[in-house]
Amino acid sequence: MEKPLFLNLVRQKILVIDGAMGTTVMQAGVSLEQGFEGLNFLHPDLIVSIHRGYVEAGANLIETNTFGGNRIKLAEYGAGDKVKAVNARAVELARQAIAAARAEVKAAAGAAASLVQPDIFVAGSIGPLGKLLQPMGEMTFDEAYAVFAEQARALKDGGADILCIETISDLQEMRAALLAAKDNTNLPVICSLTYDENGKTVTGTTPEAAVYLLERLGADVIAANCSTGPAQMEKLTQQLVGCASVPVMIMPNAGSPELIDGSAVYKMTPEKFAGFAEKILRQGAAIIGGCCGTTKEHICAVRNLVDKKFSATVQFAPAKVEGIKFSSRSRLVIVRKAPVIVGEKINPTGRKLFQEELKAGIFTRVRKDATAQTEAGAHLLDINMGVPDSNEPALMEKAVLVAQNAASLPLSIDSPNPAALEAGLKNFVGIPLVNSVNGKASSLKTVLPLVKKYGAKVIALLLDENGVPENIKDKSAIAEKIVAAADQAGLGRENIFVDGLTLTVGVSLAPALETLQLIALIKEKFGTRTILGVSNVSHGMPEREKLNAYYLMLALLEGLDAAIVDPTAKETQAVIKEFQRTKPSDYPKLKVQYMKKFTELAEAWKNMYKKVKRPADEALTSKTRVTLKDAAAAVIAGDRDEVKFCVEKLIENNEPPQKIIESGLIKGMEQVGGWFSAGKYFLPQVVAAAEAMQVGFDLCKARLPAGSLKSAGTIILATVKGDVHDIGKNIVKMMLENHGFNVVDLGKDVDKETIVAAALQHKAAAVALSALLTTTMSQMGEVAAELKSRGLDIPVIVGGAVVNQSYADKIGATFGKDALASVQVAREIVDKLAANAAPRYLR
Repeated sequence: MEKPLFLNLVRQKILVIDGAMGTTVMQAGVSLEQGFEGLNFLHPDLIVSIHRGYVEAGANLIETNTFGGNRIKLAEYGAGDKVKAVNARAVELARQAIAAARAEVKAAAGAAASLVQPDIFVAGSIGPLGKLLQPMGEMTFDEAYAVFAEQARALKDGGADILCIETISDLQEMRAALLAAKDNTNLPVICSLTYDENGKTVTGTTPEAAVYLLERLGADVIAANCSTGPAQMEKLTQQLVGCASVPVMIMPNAGSPELIDGSAVYKMTPEKFAGFAEKILRQGAAIIGGCCGTTKEHICAVRNLVDKKFSATVQFAPAKVEGIKFSSRSRLVIVRKAPVIVGEKINPTGRKLFQEELKAGIFTRVRKDATAQTEAGAHLLDINMGVPDSNEPALMEKAVLVAQNAASLPLSIDSPNPAALEAGLKNFVGIPLVNSVNGKASSLKTVLPLVKKYGAKVIALLLDENGVPENIKDKSAIAEKIVAAADQAGLGRENIFVDGLTLTVGVSLAPALETLQLIALIKEKFGTRTILGVSNVSHGMPEREKLNAYYLMLALLEGLDAAIVDPTAKETQAVIKEFQRTKPSDYPKLKVQYMKKFTELAEAWKNMYKKVKRPADEALTSKTRVTLKDAAAAVIAGDRDEVKFCVEKLIENNEPPQKIIESGLIKGMEQVGGWFSAGKYFLPQVVAAAEAMQVGFDLCKARLPAGSLKSAGTIILATVKGDVHDIGKNIVKMMLENHGFNVVDLGKDVDKETIVAAALQHKAAAVALSALLTTTMSQMGEVAAELKSRGLDIPVIVGGAVVNQSYADKIGATFGKDALASVQVAREIVDKLAANAAPRYLR
């Protein structure tokens, strides 16, 4: 089918997508030795019958059985080189099901009661890779992009109508998948993230931040699926619809599973599910369907609801959110009253000590400046890594990863080097500002495509091959050239921030005043926004903070939209507050006052130009005495370099290594755990803290006599038989090790016999089990039963997306809600054992 058909239809009527594949497959009792995708070849009739059931239930969208159809997942079954064949076969089976259902309707004369729809689309399902991307994991953005691109091409070549990227919990992984889909196919793309009960992804992304980024990268439909039931998705739907300018799709689970006769069962009836679906549709969803636990009966109930109450043609109404918008991984930043404040401090230009640190791989100053500017009220953080004789793209990549982990703000990627720009753009999860493009042909050719590809906004510097023009007319001509090129590249003018380039008043006052005049002219003539690197006006002058603040006020009074400034400067803060509380009718009077202040100060200090030197950076390692609290704070900040410095100083000051671990490093991780539970920290910050702690732990361990390191106890860790998901397990392992536990990691798809044998061999304090699938969680019960049958009083900790307290209680296990909760549970178990000192390994 042609792309416009689906995109037009979803804006005119409510569409229904199908329900779960795995639930029905497991009910059939087939072997999964070759994975779900292997069933496309081993049991094609089963897959066709499942698809056909959903077609006959009235679904408009039928998803292919390719959720794990990428080379990484398929490689687990020895089929990593079969991506094209697996995905093409899956599309073929979906087509067969649609054709068979239609043929039966046609053969049954006058089958008016049939729910088979006239418009049915095959949606190629693309699931997560099962690996964490940097900095949380080892996989790079480029590697993830390549894997997604291969599957997207395979589905397109196989004949899919739509691509549905679903059940993604990391926005960076979704970025890679969406860009791969858009670059390698011309198909409509649905982007579906999975949110927890608090309405955020595990990596901290809000619905608003997700919508803004994904829309700008070209998503045709924004969606949410899995994790929660329809009751929890009502509010989420409202949030998504409230900020989306594309249609929204919702696919909830059929409630939460319950353990019945050893199997996980979803008990929500089709009628109850449809009742929730009605509420979701009333919130404005354009596509409705089901995820885990839903069947053809659930989808049939939804179709009957749609036909009965939502059959009329509807006019899609995109949401309108006013203001200047940028986003990060965790938040959408909307500035409704000027200026947008871009923090300028993360810039090594003229800062010798900062440059030396960056060359040595030390990014502590980046983290500290990011935090300080965030606390001072910045909206964006400018990241410049222009260090002479360095690998700027590598520095930019690292700085972006550090800054976005330290602060929740969007970034401004600042470099004249296209390779450095792209390194920053790839690794920043959000909608950034690119600083910058200029009127040079080479700049227009290389920078604008990057801005467009990554959904960024851009600063247009008014200079070209001839340098910075001396008059307004020539600057305006360059602006016209840049805007025309941006129009051709498909960038909206609201995404362009023109910088008229002020020069220092130490040379001449006139150019700085002319730049002010240019602000209103640019906005009126081109309809773009404006920005200024305000600090340039005071370069080489005394009393820079005052000069900058006065000039900023004058620019704001002329209509400036954004300013690159030091947000921690008191004078700057005061001027911004004064401007924002001033009525427009008072602007002329204020302009006279500040023009007088600015010109008088500039003239007074003009003869001091270039005689004033920039203050030198303070050494980061200037402290001669550090405390255990300093080490804990460094862990909380996720600062590996600071942890290293603190631990080395503590050891130098004769602090016992074991005490550093227990009263410094672990204390820091406990705070991280508390913030994670409270929703202040998310997975990226937790991983960064854990990695920082590991640096300190290794330093301490190396200074302890062999065998003297105290262990909190041994934990056997495994993903149960039949389940190959191990991201959650690996995070639990990291957390347990960082809290002093000895972890024996058995890996994934581990049978109960292997788990029990390991528990005996290592005299484990507890066994920790992970499962992501309802179809495999019953294996946890079998492990617990096997331990008991052999007289082994070893506590079992269970966790995973589908596991809950009720299930844990039924199998006699302890529930670990998340990685840090599992650590707490493990500690309680060990403390209880120590108190009782009871024999546990009975023969």
